[in-house]
Amino acid sequence: MQNILEFAQHHNLLASALVAILAALLIVEFLKARRRAASLSPAALVQVMNHQNAAIIDIRSQDAFLNGHIIGAISIPLRDISEKNTKLEKFKSQPIVLICANGLDSVRIATSLKTQGFQVNTLNGGMRAWIDAEMPIVKGQ
Repeated sequence: MQNILEFAQHHNLLASALVAILAALLIVEFLKARRRAASLSPAALVQVMNHQNAAIIDIRSQDAFLNGHIIGAISIPLRDISEKNTKLEKFKSQPIVLICANGLDSVRIATSLKTQGFQVNTLNGGMRAWIDAEMPIVKGQ
């Protein structure tokens, strides 16, 4: 410890640069965390569905949606979500939970939507996690 203090005393510029870089990294990580949407477990999603009137938006392909989706989910395939998000605008006043196949696509889209003022969450692990948790699904429309 004494060596570190001695080094800092002899190399003020290097020590100051190190502190500045560490502070910048902490700020960047904090800002990233604020922009990131919350990720819900299947059980937490059930609570949000039951108590917060959340819109469940399934961003998988139409075929994947028809093969099995969460009860009450609305299909808006990823390719149909644009920068303007006109299809999602009607849900801006309520919580949205994005569902994809494995949880990766929904995180990317959720980050973008959150910066646009949407109250957005994702299902951690996507439909794969929902099915693995033995939660109910429906087929067809």
